[in-house]
Amino acid sequence: MEHATTIYFTPVTVNSIKARLLVNALEIPVQFEHIILHQSDAKPEEFLRLNPAGKVPLLVDGEMVLTESNAILKYLANKHQSTLWPKNQDQQAQVLKWMFFQSGEWNKNIGIFAHRRVVLPHWGFHQQSLLTPEHLQNFYHSMNQLNDALEGRNYLVGNNVSIADISLGSYLMFAHESQMPLENMVNVRRWLSHLQKKSWWQETQVSLKYTLSTSENIPA
Repeated sequence: MEHATTIYFTPVTVNSIKARLLVNALEIPVQFEHIILHQSDAKPEEFLRLNPAGKVPLLVDGEMVLTESNAILKYLANKHQSTLWPKNQDQQAQVLKWMFFQSGEWNKNIGIFAHRRVVLPHWGFHQQSLLTPEHLQNFYHSMNQLNDALEGRNYLVGNNVSIADISLGSYLMFAHESQMPLENMVNVRRWLSHLQKKSWWQETQVSLKYTLSTSENIPA
């Protein structure tokens, strides 16, 4: 009997959004377990036993227990032989380059918009919604790098969508709600429009809108 794949996640956090996007894109059966991340005493014992750091997402796939969202993306895309993880070695290197970029500068400079203006208010914390001029400067620094890289391209690597697009694109899922200033980012907006046309992006977005309209204490 084949084991079930389980992902522990918190719907509105960007790293969990990545996992949700990928699962929907792969169209694979996964059991999602909702973790109330902002309430430490609400985390199940089983989750903390597997993952003492309490981070999401957490993948449990048979004997494989895996944290770090980008590692989960690569593991699942490769396991299911998806074109989201390209077969060409040079393209694989480019995908990894963008995912390393995402985990550093991109996460710090872009993630703050949705985190402060969508996630924290959803959890009932409104006092940190303001962004400073320095935040905006850092945002433009990173976003301009992506905008330049997308010149003449629909996707980050090759001619097809990959887990690199999912990794970075997940940060723009709440671009409208967080009032992300993309007016001058022509290439980024074109790239995002391609992602938004994907059925798996739309499916994830519908689920997230439902989650935002309900209490965080109620699993989506």
